[in-house]
Amino acid sequence: MPEYEQCEKPTIERLTSRGWHYKRGIEVLEDEREPLLASRLRRALVRINSISEEEVDEAINILKITPSGVEGSRKVLRYIKEGVPLKDKEDSTVKTVQLIDYENPDNNEFLVANQVGYPFKTKIPDIVLYINGIPLVIIECKRLKKSWKEAYRQIKGYEKEMPELFKYVQFGVGIGDKAVYFPVVPWLKDVPVYEWKGESFDDLDNLAGLLAPSTLLDILRYFIFYRENKGVFTKVLPRYMQYRAVGRVVERAVSYAKGEIERNKGLVWHWQGSGKTLTMIFSAYKIKRLLGNPTIFFVVDRRELEEQLAGELKAVGLSFEVISSIKGLREVLMHSDGERGIFITLIHKFREEELREVKEALERASKRRKTIMNRRDVIAFIDEGHRTQYGELASTMRTILKNASFFAFTGTPIAKKERDTYATFGYDDEPYLDRYFIIDSIADGFTVKIAYQARLEDEVGLRKEDLEAFLTSKLEEIPEEYREKVEEKLKKRLNAIKLFLKNPKRIEKIAEDIAKHYRESVEPFKAMVVAVDREACVLYKRALDRVLPREYSEVVMTFNQNDPEIVERYHDELKKRFQNKSDEEIREEIIAAFRNKRHPKILIVTEMLLTGFDAPILQTMYLDKPLKEHRLLQAIARTNRPFFKNGENIKAFGLIVDYVGVFKNLKKALEIYDERDINGVAYDVDKIKEELRDRINKAMNFFEGAVVSDDREAIMEAVRLLFQNDTWQEFQKLYKEIRYYYKLLKEDRWQFKDAFSWLTEVYYAYNSKVNGLDPEIEQKMDEFLSEALQFIHETVDVGRIRSEFPIIELDEEFLKKVMKKTHKERAFYDLLFAVRHYINTHKGPITEDLVERVESIVERWKRRKEDIELLYEEILGVAQTIREREKERKALNLSELEYSLVTVVKRHVRSDTQKLIGDIKDLLKETEESRFPRWQEKEDVVSAVSRAIMLFLVRRYQGRIDNIIKARDEVLEVLKRWG
Repeated sequence: MPEYEQCEKPTIERLTSRGWHYKRGIEVLEDEREPLLASRLRRALVRINSISEEEVDEAINILKITPSGVEGSRKVLRYIKEGVPLKDKEDSTVKTVQLIDYENPDNNEFLVANQVGYPFKTKIPDIVLYINGIPLVIIECKRLKKSWKEAYRQIKGYEKEMPELFKYVQFGVGIGDKAVYFPVVPWLKDVPVYEWKGESFDDLDNLAGLLAPSTLLDILRYFIFYRENKGVFTKVLPRYMQYRAVGRVVERAVSYAKGEIERNKGLVWHWQGSGKTLTMIFSAYKIKRLLGNPTIFFVVDRRELEEQLAGELKAVGLSFEVISSIKGLREVLMHSDGERGIFITLIHKFREEELREVKEALERASKRRKTIMNRRDVIAFIDEGHRTQYGELASTMRTILKNASFFAFTGTPIAKKERDTYATFGYDDEPYLDRYFIIDSIADGFTVKIAYQARLEDEVGLRKEDLEAFLTSKLEEIPEEYREKVEEKLKKRLNAIKLFLKNPKRIEKIAEDIAKHYRESVEPFKAMVVAVDREACVLYKRALDRVLPREYSEVVMTFNQNDPEIVERYHDELKKRFQNKSDEEIREEIIAAFRNKRHPKILIVTEMLLTGFDAPILQTMYLDKPLKEHRLLQAIARTNRPFFKNGENIKAFGLIVDYVGVFKNLKKALEIYDERDINGVAYDVDKIKEELRDRINKAMNFFEGAVVSDDREAIMEAVRLLFQNDTWQEFQKLYKEIRYYYKLLKEDRWQFKDAFSWLTEVYYAYNSKVNGLDPEIEQKMDEFLSEALQFIHETVDVGRIRSEFPIIELDEEFLKKVMKKTHKERAFYDLLFAVRHYINTHKGPITEDLVERVESIVERWKRRKEDIELLYEEILGVAQTIREREKERKALNLSELEYSLVTVVKRHVRSDTQKLIGDIKDLLKETEESRFPRWQEKEDVVSAVSRAIMLFLVRRYQGRIDNIIKARDEVLEVLKRWG
């Protein structure tokens, strides 16, 4: 009831206030084996399309026979977005039957139903949202004190159990301590989880905004895609700030193209890591659909960005063309009134001397006909719009695309004379069209905080006057290919800095420090060394090879014809090591291995990968190159991607280790930005220490009034408080953050050691006593953590925890010990935790009669409603029932699987126990071949086992079984659990 009152009912109320019609599940389900509400869909198809009854049947049949799984799900999404194609039998023409009327939203039926018993009424989702009878969103509700993860996991379980339903459902919503939404991708173990932020403090109000009919239709049509990466399909959903920005860009571009407004530009400033590329793609796709056949340019300034963007467009299945030459650009510009479609081009192709004739020809033609120069349905999306939009190249582009709209997407705009992103793409009263702050991105969990720390400052850092010379110079702003032309005096001053930074003895010293710091504080995360130039990259590689295994590091950079000898020699070695592959192939192989394999652990770079490179496993950047302004922001942002394991981010922050000294003058290095705009860009390690102290204090608040001591009674009392107050989930999350902060602050962590040790003992004691997990279970569950958790052994005696808080088995000896205890409260805890552990590890039909009894005892104990002695007697009764079943199992000489199956079938069939045992052994033999390791994860195998069980039950017990469907499902549950 609390679940219904706290979550299900208020969710339905908010949805009905937004235009959804409510029905109980029992009122809407037409066929327990069919997830489509066929009669509602039939009426909608007739209403939306001018088609015959026969065509309606054909369209519905196509949906029904489309298989679940990757290909089927992709087809269904295409049908939802674009309609179902039907072939005319007489003339072979194709007619498209629309499933949803996107042009006239009121022409659709929006139905919200709760407790929809599909299939066979054994799995009942809390809420399903149907548009025209098609189930498109599934919502699982939990009480406010429960974690959203429970709802998320439940839906992930439904995906495997109800494949036919989930070929239609596009995304799931889990509601508990917060409301989250996520793409439905049944073949993936885990998917990204998002919150939809709005103006309301209440998550449910904001969620209702996402699920409002108009918003949901918009998202279905323009924002959901399958994305392919190396043969694996994932599903793309928009984040709330992407949706907001796309709405503003599209409205302006479309209104301008139609001649309704004169404003034709805008700046979208979203912090690095918040998904700018997808925001551009969403915008382009929607504009293309709304305008019919516009010309859309993606303009980039680096080849790797061109490749990255092309990869993303290809991954989501959009058609586009990369303009690979100036000749190709000329053809696009001069074709009729300008070629239509989506194009990617480098800004460098807009060279005035190469396009002078094109410009003049277009100016002449524009006086008498439509051309790309005077069309308004031309849109240019400028990626990283702060870099190249102020000189000749941009001027040529704007002259040729005179009437186009221009939208810049950047994480680092610039506001200074000669180079002002706001002035170029904004208006006086509107400096940016949409902005997503650094602190918003961190709060939403799309990025993590960045901390910085100076090391060896007095020994290897730049002298004050050299640093000042760099910070006041303009050289860093000039693209590399033009730097040769800058004044000689400035070059000399900055070359002196370079020579200092490249001193081999200095690099040796830093390499030793990097090796020590990496092994003690970073591993198994990965790192990047940013060197001053390509020669320095090679010097760092040589130095690191002397203090770390060679496979730990790799250099990623370009190689030129007239390279210095040291670079040339290294290039030869590299080619030999990679069996004469091309430079590009070698780079790709190194980068892929860095992201996905154990080695390399450290990348050494100077220019490459400092922009647009995403590798969540990258946690630390060793900075030995003077950077400032947008280049500094872009570089350090490489470390800000969260790293998810088992659904949780385990990267507390990105760390910049500064060997140059830039961060001690951070304000000066970022002086082109308004202080408000870069608030939270990077934190001194001392502030991170304060955050660790704050988290430890919060964790200690869970144990108010308890004695903080290493003795068993004190730790047991802390475990009891966490369980009784239902605060384990919050404590666990906080403890894991503390653990990662503590590891990364290795050199300064002595002051936190005592508190950390105690919290660690409580954490592992709870896991052992309540959850029945070995103290080192995390290392076994997750190979990534094995290295990260080694430092716990320096702090905590895990062996002592294992002996003092053993995992309890409910055997005769344990029950005798408990019954002898005079302290009834302690006896109650021991029994309760042992019983809960047994039930959790034997989940399924075998323990379902005990679950409610135990939950009732726990609830009454937590509310302190009854005397502890009465509760003790009750839990003792449950423990004895479990013990009696175990004795019976052993007496019958059955495995846990065999005994569970006999128990389940016995509930439905009156038969002699020995006869049932023989039957069950026959069933196990019949299904043995299908039950290979992890068979439960393969839908077709589960279906085959389910059919085999049904045939077996019919054959053996026809007419003698009370509910054959329920019996089949319970037997299948037991096999999936134990078999």
